[in-house]
This record gives sequence, structure tokens and C-alpha cells, in this order.
Amino acid sequence: MKGKLGYYGRLARLYRSYRRREAVVPVPPLRVWVEISSRCNLRCPVCPNKDLQAENKGDMAWPLFKKVVDQAQGFAYEINLHHRGETLMHPQAGRFIRYAAASGTTCRLHTNATLLRGPIAEDILGSGLQRLSVSFDGFSAAVYEKNRLGASFDQVRDHIADFLRRRRQLGLKRPRLAVEVMELPDADGAEGRREFLAYFKGLGLDDIVFKKPHNWAGYLAAPVNTPTAAACTFPWNALLVFFDGAASPCSQDFFGTFLLGHAGDTPLLEIWNGRPMQALRRAFAAGESASLPACADCDRIRRPTLAGVPREYLDRLARKRMP
Repeated sequence: MKGKLGYYGRLARLYRSYRRREAVVPVPPLRVWVEISSRCNLRCPVCPNKDLQAENKGDMAWPLFKKVVDQAQGFAYEINLHHRGETLMHPQAGRFIRYAAASGTTCRLHTNATLLRGPIAEDILGSGLQRLSVSFDGFSAAVYEKNRLGASFDQVRDHIADFLRRRRQLGLKRPRLAVEVMELPDADGAEGRREFLAYFKGLGLDDIVFKKPHNWAGYLAAPVNTPTAAACTFPWNALLVFFDGAASPCSQDFFGTFLLGHAGDTPLLEIWNGRPMQALRRAFAAGESASLPACADCDRIRRPTLAGVPREYLDRLARKRMP
């Protein structure tokens, strides 16, 4: 059963399974990430994409994408069409977005907006996509272009503004558009923030989200909030499929160090409770996260918790469900 009642019912059962540290979870995951492309046109200092090997950069093939989405729509409440790369670099991005958005499952796309113009912007506006979020790390050209190497502050801001104007012209309410800003040490002052927010508020921006930086499962330097690690919630609520079909339990595991199987060969729900996933859950249950390659130095599982769950996860799952 989809809808709010079904969502919160599933969430409650997943939470119970998480609290019990069950190796086999009796219900499907809430969310699925589908990496349409792992290629990116920027080289941002706080993103490991620039360090991906050539063999790990590519675009998802249509048959695999269709297979994954067709399965996910049967159980997922949210399909995220992004991960390590810039989704709009895929030569068939519009086709992929339209298909996922038509699946009846809440569909979200994240982009750096450098390519959000012309036909692809029109494709997205007509796709039925529920939510579009844009990374925009800086309220001035100097800060933004330092954090988003290869992007132009004025150009990307214009792309967002043009998208919002066009949405208004078409009389559309979707996709809802959010700007996400990473709270980095060189962030602009309060005045720059006010001017930025006022500019987009006048154009109908739906949301602005401020995010704390993280260390991509230990790959980048980031402060660790607490010395002890909580059990990660990802193995109890989500699945991720890389562009080549490899499945992962975690959107922080940028380099795919802990793989669960291949979505081209094995159904998603079999992967969900397959032996690798069970072994991962048992490791967390035993407090052995330090032995896991992508978890040992991850800062997310060392952030403040409530009822044993990192607070930011509770906020997203319970109060920030998309759209």
C-alpha cells in the first residue's frame, strides 16, 4: 500500500527491525538510488568523483535501468536518480527521467545545474518528476567557483532562475525545486546569504537546504563528532545501484568497496536480504563497524543520535520525505 499510511507503516517496521538488529529484514527498503551516470563535468574539492578510475565512470544502459525501475516501483517509496556523477550528462537523461517519473513512485533528481537548460530543462519540466535539487555551495561567485571547480556562478544561477520562470509560465507546481548548500568553512557571510535567498524567493524557489559536509565514508577529511559509532541505518532502509548494475548498501561508499551483488543478474529484493547484506547487518549488530572497509572511518555514523539513530536520518525519514 503506497501513500502516507503505507509509508509510515513501512518506516515503523524498518525501525523495529533496525532496533532489533535483524539480519533478515521482513519488509522491503524505502528508498533506491539509481546511478544513471557516474561521469561529472566538475572537479569539486569536497567530492571524490575526480578520483574515480576510468573504469568506474560510465552511463547506465537502458535495459538495466528499465529493469531496476520496474522492480523498484513495486516496493520503493522514493527513487533517486543520482549518485556519484552528474545525471544530466547521460545522453538519454530525459528519457530515463520520464520513465522513472511515470512509475508512480516519488522520483527525485539531484544535479549541479550546469546543464539545466534548453531541451533537457524542458524534458524535466514535462517529465512528471516530483523533486529536483541543485548543489550550490556558495552565495557569491568567489566562494561558489572555488567549491564548484568548472562551474560559473552567474551561469548556474541563471539556469535555476530560467527553470523557475519557465515552470511558472507553464503553470506547473512540479518538480519542486530545492537549492542545497554545503556549510563549508569559507561560507559567505549573513549579508550574502540574505541576498541570495531573496533573489530566489522572488522566483518561487520551493526550498533551501543547508547540509553539513561529510567525509564520504572516510575518504575525505571531516570532523568526527563522537568517538563511538552507531549502527548505520542504510542497511535497514535503502539500496543503491551503480551505473554498471553493481548493488551497494550505502550512498556514502563512493568507490563501491562493499558490494552486494549485481542488479542485472539478481532481483533487488533478493539482494536486499542476500548473504552480503545479512553479513553487514550482523557486523553492525556486533559492534564491528571498524572492520568494515567503508564504515571504519565514516563520520555519519558518529554524529549525534536520538533513540540510537543519527538525528539527521530521523529528520529525513520522518519529517523530510520527498516531495
